[in-house]
Amino acid sequence: MTNILIVEDDPMVQFIHRNYLEKIGTFDTIYSSETIAEAKKLLASRSIQLVLLDIRLKDGNGIDFLTDLRRTKQTVDVILITAANEVNIVNDALHLGVIDYLIKPFTLERFEKSIQRYRTKHQALVTDQLDQSQLDTYFEPQTTIAPTVDLGKGLSKATLQLIQGAIKQLPQPFTVAQLTTETGLSHVSVRKYLSFLEDHHFLKGDTIYRKTGRPYKTYQMVTAPHALS
Repeated sequence: MTNILIVEDDPMVQFIHRNYLEKIGTFDTIYSSETIAEAKKLLASRSIQLVLLDIRLKDGNGIDFLTDLRRTKQTVDVILITAANEVNIVNDALHLGVIDYLIKPFTLERFEKSIQRYRTKHQALVTDQLDQSQLDTYFEPQTTIAPTVDLGKGLSKATLQLIQGAIKQLPQPFTVAQLTTETGLSHVSVRKYLSFLEDHHFLKGDTIYRKTGRPYKTYQMVTAPHALS
């Protein structure tokens, strides 16, 4: 689970960020700040893993704030969400290690991609050592579903990417309960996406029958992700 801090001085934009985050779900607490000074206090007193940061704020510049975060070696991740699109600002942001850079206005789908990039990094860096395929998951967070594939009603491409990234981290075969714990999603949501992946031959499902108790199902990857394209 993740605690998020929104640093944005426009109350309406703050509301949009919070509304989108609540739609995506799986977050512990969402904090808000209209100033850099208040953001610094929250970071000092709260456990926060991700900051959604504007650049032009009431009491300063978001890039300067980000520079200070890096100088003091705070490990919080940052997604910049701003109307600023000057090349020099974008370059500064990239050099300072932002997860993503969103230019206002943006869509929910694009916002979900940013959150997915954060989750991909978080999932890739949870162990002491990484192999090349795990690093590739972080450095090449490309969608595994071709644009022509119809996801169907109620399915999100960003959430599907989250599911697929989590599957790669699980021992094979795995259960719905394991995937639910890994993603923070509900059992109902996880089952819908597993059904989709099984229908597209990305996963193989097997029903396990026990001497006592109800049977349960396990899943295992059977095809490389790019096969879905």
